[in-house]
Amino acid sequence: MKKTFTVLSILIAVVVYSQDLKYEDVVKVDSTIAKDELYNRARTWTSQVFSSKNNMVTAEDKQLGEISGVGYYDYRVDKKYKGSSCVEGSLSFKFSIFVKDGRYKYVFHSFDHKGSRGNICNRIDYGRLTLTEEAPEKGRGIAYNYGWEDVKYKTRLKVEALVSELKEAMNKKYEGSNDW
Repeated sequence: MKKTFTVLSILIAVVVYSQDLKYEDVVKVDSTIAKDELYNRARTWTSQVFSSKNNMVTAEDKQLGEISGVGYYDYRVDKKYKGSSCVEGSLSFKFSIFVKDGRYKYVFHSFDHKGSRGNICNRIDYGRLTLTEEAPEKGRGIAYNYGWEDVKYKTRLKVEALVSELKEAMNKKYEGSNDW
């Protein structure tokens, strides 16, 4: 019994410790809005927001009601600190939007950080962002942990802005639906 409890505790700790950072929600809209209309709204939004060279839509399936892709943003610190230039860099992520009659679901996940080489330090890559409070490598100093917190904070702000834009776009009638 004691061994079973120990093994179970370790498994739970590993699962909780390594959970990837993920933002998702199901949003209900007017129940009379058809899946095709929501799909067209989502497609318009993704083509506007994810149209640069590093961002791209990788899957569009109107029948299944799914749009997926890869996003990218350039992480920069607001307040410089020792080692901050090594943390600044690219952050990529994946996204999916699923639509059904009267509702849609968004998922932003697989956030991956790559730092840049600074003047006085080596590049700091956090890799996959997780829910853990501590930075991936322990013992690398306060700046390393501060950067980890800041990267996750800025990622949350970026996702909140994207979600806000998505919600606004999903409430606008698709232009192709207008009767002119």
